[in-house]
Amino acid sequence: MYQLDHILVCLDLTDMDDFLVRYSNFMVEKFKPQSITFMHVVRSYDIPKEILSTFSEMDAPLTEIVKEEVQEKVDEHFIHKNDIETIVTVEEGYTTETIVQYSQKHNITLTLMGKKIGYKGRGGVVRKVLSITPSSVLLISETTQHKIEHVMVRMDFTKIAGITMKMAEQLQELTGAKISCHHVYKLPLKYFPQNRPEDDEKLQMHVEKHSKKEYEKFAKRLKIDTKAIPCTWTLDVENEEAHILYNQALNIQADMILIGSKIKSEMADVILDTTSEKLAGPEKNIPVFVVKDRKQTLGFLEALFD
Repeated sequence: MYQLDHILVCLDLTDMDDFLVRYSNFMVEKFKPQSITFMHVVRSYDIPKEILSTFSEMDAPLTEIVKEEVQEKVDEHFIHKNDIETIVTVEEGYTTETIVQYSQKHNITLTLMGKKIGYKGRGGVVRKVLSITPSSVLLISETTQHKIEHVMVRMDFTKIAGITMKMAEQLQELTGAKISCHHVYKLPLKYFPQNRPEDDEKLQMHVEKHSKKEYEKFAKRLKIDTKAIPCTWTLDVENEEAHILYNQALNIQADMILIGSKIKSEMADVILDTTSEKLAGPEKNIPVFVVKDRKQTLGFLEALFD
């Protein structure tokens, strides 16, 4: 079972931090982790020289001064610091690389980050962390409620979908949440030139029938009761899987979307599955749980950067 035992909460000294720290209370109560770390990364090279010169006259280094501010925020909003190991750390360096390196070194299994609907922020950092961190990532917005009652799994019958389903079942054990699945499919391109409505309709019925059989095989392999965990289907005509998944989650009143992370390498870049990236956008305010295969991701990173 994928253990949610070491949680990392990424803070950036904006108002979003208050929501993240308060949500951390809910996570601790539901997930029962061994440790939780609140981290802020200081990019000192972005700070004007005149400000740095002011800090240089102080007794404490910049990271210690910032850590005091982070500690105050944690002390104000986090109520479980005496219940589990609680770490507050301020690191200096490039934000993405620092978060990923910390996750690798400290065996982080879940990283919590903010999707800033109403606040200005660097969405690029979230996308980069999603791409290369070995831990799973949970993205919440400032409107996220402290509940997990219905989770929806993006279903594509792959190995990572199986890992994602196991995570959904674990969330169900921890929270009692209902699980639903949704499969977004496309018609084979070679059939489009026919372009007759009756042919398209027949092909759609055929592909959907095939998808249902695939889910039955998938469910049998994972010993899933298809009546308890139903799967629905939508044809993707305009390559808008993320939009379809989000609307389906809204329609069934799911309060979290689980999606398995698919990554690939192109030259020196690590490219995240576009569906995951689009669901991570701030305009989509349903929490998104991006599930990683930690061993596979670590091996991938080692091969890529060695």
